[in-house]
Amino acid sequence: MTDPTEPMAIIIALCAEGARRFGDDPRAIASFVEHEIALMSEAEQRHLKEQLTLLTDGGGSQKPIM
Repeated sequence: MTDPTEPMAIIIALCAEGARRFGDDPRAIASFVEHEIALMSEAEQRHLKEQLTLLTDGGGSQKPIM
């Protein structure tokens, strides 16, 4: 089972829930994900952003997800 505190697992779970609720509407899914992240504490948001930045910036050529 995937660790629910793992940053990518959080994003994947939010995207999956957004897709379940809104079907194939990418704008609605993105809005849902952004809203759910906004409901997290500042510390949780900061940790998520830091971890995602580390994951996406490993080679220095990709921009952070958030």
